[in-house]
Parts: sequence; C-alpha cells; structure tokens
Amino acid sequence: MKEGSWLNLIIFVLGISFFFSGCATINKQSAQSTEDLLMAVGFTVKVASTPEGEAKLKALKPLKIVRATREGKVIYVYPDPYNCKCAYVGGEEQYAEYRRLIAQRNVAEDNFAAAEFTESTPVEPDWWW
Repeated sequence: MKEGSWLNLIIFVLGISFFFSGCATINKQSAQSTEDLLMAVGFTVKVASTPEGEAKLKALKPLKIVRATREGKVIYVYPDPYNCKCAYVGGEEQYAEYRRLIAQRNVAEDNFAAAEFTESTPVEPDWWW
C-alpha cells in the first residue's frame, strides 16, 4: 500500500472507533437515566450473582423493559447485563408511575425546546402574510 493509503486507512479506523465509542457513551447515559427513574418509582434491583443468574440476564433483551408474569402477577423487568449485571423489577403500579414520569419529562422537554426556539428565532410580525 502507498503511504497515503495507510494514512487514510488509519484515519478511517480511528473515525469508526470514535463513532462506536460515542454510541456506547450515549447508550450508557440513556441506560443510567432509565435506571434512575426505575429506582425512583420503586423498582428493585436483582443482581445476577451466580452463573445461572447471569445466563438468564443475558437471555433477555438488554436495556428494554419487558412484561412478564411470575406466580400469576404481572411484573416488568429491565435487564442491564452491561453496567450492573442486574435487572430492575417492578409491578404494575411502579411501571404505571414510570410511564407517567416519562410522559411528564417528554412534555417538559417539548416545552423547553419550544421556548428555546421562540427565544432564539427573531420573527418579523408580517412575514407570514
């Protein structure tokens, strides 16, 4: 390979590495935010402390809340095999409160974005006529 080709290859590989590390950072922050909310509404943490527990944890779709039934009761499980090697487990009340907080946060974020847009966008009063 020519010297320029090697340099291009190295730059490409570094770029891909930074891209994926950035994605991992965003996913980790998102997971932490979700886990904080789950704890706030009363989900409990179940740590996978045995090889069998770790295998069960890895069998679930990571970082997604899943609905399950245990002993005739509906439960919600949020597995995190990456950060804490644990699952957050809650019942219907906790999940309903979690959904309420998510909706409330989304409304607040939308209101903030709208206010930010309004403040930063000068508009001439007659531009739309």
